[in-house]
Amino acid sequence: MTALIRSAFRRLIAPGLALAALLPAPASAAEEPGWSLNFTPVLLLPKDEYRVGGGTDPELKYSRDLGAIRWSAGGRVGAYYAKNLFGVTAMPTLRVMVPLGAVDPYLAGGVGYGWLPETEHEGLATMARAGTVFHFSDSFSLGVEATLQQLHGSNFGFPSFGSMMSIDI
Repeated sequence: MTALIRSAFRRLIAPGLALAALLPAPASAAEEPGWSLNFTPVLLLPKDEYRVGGGTDPELKYSRDLGAIRWSAGGRVGAYYAKNLFGVTAMPTLRVMVPLGAVDPYLAGGVGYGWLPETEHEGLATMARAGTVFHFSDSFSLGVEATLQQLHGSNFGFPSFGSMMSIDI
């Protein structure tokens, strides 16, 4: 699994670093703190006896620029169909971004609550994410990201790859 994380990180961050030199940064994208809403749809490919899956995890976050890095804290609710089960997660999140002009590579994580309604399993849920955001204006961004999620005490754990859209509010 560690090799998968390293590979995904290189594939997501390297294009962002290359584009940083090509895209001009919006004037206030890296200066003003504020709220944003992220929307991340994901598709999970079938594997072994598990069917195709997918989901989404909208996130509301507040970002603060600290110069060389930007921190954000927020909350997300995820709904997924994975490993032939429907699951829900809710958790606070932390994210650290490295502003490079119009591109922000980032790492994020969260710990919270997860629930599988069909099996009535509930408990600790965790999430780790790496991605790159491309700013197209002061208030609109698109990105790609890789995520590892787990509802502990169950087999509801999976890597996912998806796109991300962020709108400042």
